[in-house]
Amino acid sequence: MSPNTAPADPATATEPHSAAEHCAAAEALFTRAREIYPTLSSRAYDQDEYRRCFDWACMHLRLAEAITAGASLVLAHRELLANPDVRLHNTYVSAETRHWNEFIEAQNNATGRSA
Repeated sequence: MSPNTAPADPATATEPHSAAEHCAAAEALFTRAREIYPTLSSRAYDQDEYRRCFDWACMHLRLAEAITAGASLVLAHRELLANPDVRLHNTYVSAETRHWNEFIEAQNNATGRSA
């Protein structure tokens, strides 16, 4: 199974978008790794599948962490904007997220995945 192939688990059949969905996808991959472990052999394919589960679970957890941190940043920014005693310089949070979205989409398209 290539790294771009989604796990067979129906719970992760759709692309995760929220932090909670990324955590669920990581949990499904950890479950898959636990299922593989008792029958793990020294064959390269088995070792690669086991490692793939952990690598992709780690990626999903990192994305969940980034989404949570970004949401906290936006919330803090909005709270500061609502406070008339705090003077903020102009910030363009939406422009920053747009650039990240474009970057991630370009990376996914470069690996042959459709957006």
